[in-house]
Amino acid sequence: MKTSMLVLAAMTLAGCQSAYRNHAKEVANSFKNGDYQTASATAKEGAAKRADDETERVIYNLEAARTAQAAGDYYGSITHYDAVHEDLRPYLDTEAQYTVSEAVATTAVNQAMRTYRGTPGERIMASSMNSLNHLAVSDRDSARLELNRAWDWQQDAIKRYQKEIEAAQKKLEKEAEDEGVAGSTSRDIPDFMKSYYSGLENMSGYADYRNPFASHLRGVYMLTNAVDDGDRDRARFDLRQAIQDNPTCAPALRDDLQLLEGSQRHLVPPITWVYFMTGRSPYYEELEIRVPIPSSQVPTAAAAFPMLKTHDDHLRYMEVDIQDGNGPIKTVQLVDMDSVVANEFNTRLPLIISQEIMSAAAKAAATYGMSEGMGDWGTLIGTVYQQATAEADLRCWQSMPKEIQVARVLTPQGGQIQLSGPGGRNLGTASVTPGESNIVVVTLPSAMAPNPSTMSLQLTGKPIKPQLKAPEQAETPAS
Repeated sequence: MKTSMLVLAAMTLAGCQSAYRNHAKEVANSFKNGDYQTASATAKEGAAKRADDETERVIYNLEAARTAQAAGDYYGSITHYDAVHEDLRPYLDTEAQYTVSEAVATTAVNQAMRTYRGTPGERIMASSMNSLNHLAVSDRDSARLELNRAWDWQQDAIKRYQKEIEAAQKKLEKEAEDEGVAGSTSRDIPDFMKSYYSGLENMSGYADYRNPFASHLRGVYMLTNAVDDGDRDRARFDLRQAIQDNPTCAPALRDDLQLLEGSQRHLVPPITWVYFMTGRSPYYEELEIRVPIPSSQVPTAAAAFPMLKTHDDHLRYMEVDIQDGNGPIKTVQLVDMDSVVANEFNTRLPLIISQEIMSAAAKAAATYGMSEGMGDWGTLIGTVYQQATAEADLRCWQSMPKEIQVARVLTPQGGQIQLSGPGGRNLGTASVTPGESNIVVVTLPSAMAPNPSTMSLQLTGKPIKPQLKAPEQAETPAS
């Protein structure tokens, strides 16, 4: 009876994982095709269904937040990003990332049983993206708060992320010893697995979990909304750090640094920064193989691992033209999100592999025990249980961009900025407030998407347009 319930539970859990994968695929397909409204509606529905599921709701809310933002529902996006922060906030400096109960669950079932709390890169991006929402609804104080949160997450990652992975590895080694499968864990990628993950070492990311986009966004906010010289010093620090992390972006940042380092740094002319969020960030596919385990009775076992895959379907750049007679300006790369995601995945990979091999070994040992005690019926139950629970954790924030690029222009007097892609492809016109500093955010998830999603955000002066009303008062118009 107990073993039958175990198999039933395993099948139920497998069904939950299948539901997530189908949902993520549906959202990703709509988003990729530029159907922002459908992607948002699907993601919002999924997040509502998972509102009470502590294991899954962070990843559902991340997708709902980003797709709502692309659909022009800024208040809805804020709601989902805030829900993410409420779930993650207890882990900022205070709580361990890996609990004993989760370790037991991941060994007995699979790593998708772990509560999803986001990676450092996802946490930093969530706060940075939410700051854009607050600027869109003219709440600059809340935008500053979100930028500070992004900084806090980066500092938290420096202090704790690697240490917690090492602590989890030690805990896993102790558990493996207690389970009698001590040879199943390793602090390096096993030789028989290396061919599956070749190339990751070439995607190195940025030092200390930094994100040049987060640095740049905070820098231009502090530049245009400085209340004292401390803010201006912070702006200079952030812009310098962005260039240090990614020298490619220097042409778009030098003029702002010169402003901050000159005697007239209190006098900032009306500037518009254009962010081009092109493509989609990496995703995971499942690798199912049989792996060697430290057991004389069962030398191999079925196991499943996540494999990182990147999207190549994106526009390589965008051109920004304020029609001043000087021609268009091409965007330059600010952050390579592929490298950010790959670097963090590579850091976790030895632990992921060790957990899965240990889990496979423990399940194989249990199957052997049931076979010895129950004969063919025990073998059948154990085999079904192994197959039902051999699933990799494929959860990740798929609607993040592949790259974020930037261009800097003086705000045009006519308030119109022409946007175009390679080959002169028309990407539309962005409207900005003349005489003020602005941010324009252009999202194009794939080259095949017919039109981008465009946000125009005012950084300085009294907004000409009134604040958008919250969803309970009126529908928020799409940009």
